Amino acid sequence: MADHAREDDDSALFTSSERHEIANENDGNLAARPHRDVAFKRAFATSLAVTILCGLLALSRVSADAHVLTEAETLNKYESCHAANGVGARRRTLLEDGADEDAATALTKARPYVVMAMLGACAMGALALTAFKRHPRFATWSMIYVKIGSCFALSIAFAIERMAFPCILFALFAAFFAYWMHATRDRVELVAKLLGAASTALKDNPHLITTSVFAGLAVIVSSIMFFTCVWGAYMNGSIAPSDYEHYTGGKCYYGEEVVPCCEWQTDSWVGPYVVFALLVWLWSHMIAAEMRTFVIGGSISRWYFAPAGTTAFVGTTREFIGHAFGASFGSLAFGGLVLTGVTILRNLNERLRRESRGFMAILACIVTAVMDCIAEIIETITKFATIQCAITGESLLESGREVTRLLKDNFLSALRVWWLPEMILNMTALFFAIFYGVVVGISVHVGVQVSTGDDDLAHNVGAIVGACAGVSSIVILSFLFSVLLTCIDAVFICYARDKDENMITKPEIVAIYDEVTEKTRAPDVAVAAAQRAQRPPPTARSDPGVVFQTPNAPMMYGRPDGNSLV
Repeated sequence: MADHAREDDDSALFTSSERHEIANENDGNLAARPHRDVAFKRAFATSLAVTILCGLLALSRVSADAHVLTEAETLNKYESCHAANGVGARRRTLLEDGADEDAATALTKARPYVVMAMLGACAMGALALTAFKRHPRFATWSMIYVKIGSCFALSIAFAIERMAFPCILFALFAAFFAYWMHATRDRVELVAKLLGAASTALKDNPHLITTSVFAGLAVIVSSIMFFTCVWGAYMNGSIAPSDYEHYTGGKCYYGEEVVPCCEWQTDSWVGPYVVFALLVWLWSHMIAAEMRTFVIGGSISRWYFAPAGTTAFVGTTREFIGHAFGASFGSLAFGGLVLTGVTILRNLNERLRRESRGFMAILACIVTAVMDCIAEIIETITKFATIQCAITGESLLESGREVTRLLKDNFLSALRVWWLPEMILNMTALFFAIFYGVVVGISVHVGVQVSTGDDDLAHNVGAIVGACAGVSSIVILSFLFSVLLTCIDAVFICYARDKDENMITKPEIVAIYDEVTEKTRAPDVAVAAAQRAQRPPPTARSDPGVVFQTPNAPMMYGRPDGNSLV
């Protein structure tokens, strides 16, 4: 507490003009920034160019009937890969269309319902974001109550359908979340204040949502491009006899099992290219995520360090988009490469945990738990370093070192509450999506059954619409909540820089984050006090009097009577 009091006293030494001067220096943006981490920018550009050029070349070499030769019906026919004399390969075309008329009818019937369900999901996402902007505390508690209510409603619905296991499972989920909400009310209040601070920043920077939407669309378009290249590469090959044992009655057998008589064999270069293209696609996806974090972090920092009373931030988002594609693109490529490695590590951990047996399964759980913790730490530091990079224009490594120092010196204990906003929002999005999908699916099922009288058609249409409603709602809610969480992280880094420089730029925001850091530091203070109480009494004593006197200054430090030396 003494440290905070000293910081508050020191902050009073800065005049208003000096604060604005330091704030502009912290913003570090108006002047042209030097290019950072250029090697990673060049490496990504080269990898992307190689992937696209090879993909275009692969697409140009695809034969007209390659898609027919890779279909299951063609591969099951013995004649597809055996000529009349038993050698060579021969191309065939399908004689009939295998489309399922019932499925086509269900898809046609479900199309308008799917559109309405997706529009409903968008409306709910916009409503949730508006609620957080205007009433953050009410919105936070409402999210928790919605999550608990959704679990109870799903439990009752499964009970009516006499499905015991899901009924009990969702009832346990609801009971657990209700108990957790009651036991951690203080922490939830902190989360509400954090979300309120982030919502204030987002309200003054509305174009961050628009930018994030366009970033998501860019990821979708680039994903289509990458997978088109992968598909074109896979189509470069030929049909050949499969590894079967004998051919009887128009079917091929491997032992007692019926297997395809033919198989599609890709060219030798396809495998390495597909692996390389998927890695570049994952790298691109992570760079897009880094860009969104960078733009949000930079825009929020401009808002945070702006002079008091500033409400217009025209051009801020555009400026940081320019930095993201310009001077700092190499740093973002570096960060994206780090996150790509973290993603691959997590996938390998999951595969190791799933495939291990016996004693190796126990060892795998221990190893993967440690590796998951390391991956989480790297991911968190990379995220904060990207925000720091947006604020200062430094390289990613320099930003990472500075962020690590800030957290280590001042606010490491505050990170204990940082998992709560993400957990509350993501779990709410998940359970609400399940609830929304089930309700929409059942409603459509009943409506189609009443209007057509066809129970099978109603079941198919309800399943399709319910699945699309659930997926669309979780995607939209998770996307909007991720923007809100990034705003929390960005404001936290600005607050950390403020405290590190003994400044109070936004008193209302500093008050919220001070409360978070103080309440999360309280357990550490209690533990330290308990440890001091358990220490044995000191044997060495010191006499009261002067301990140290400053030369040539009227100041000295003394020890009162009875105070111990150690």
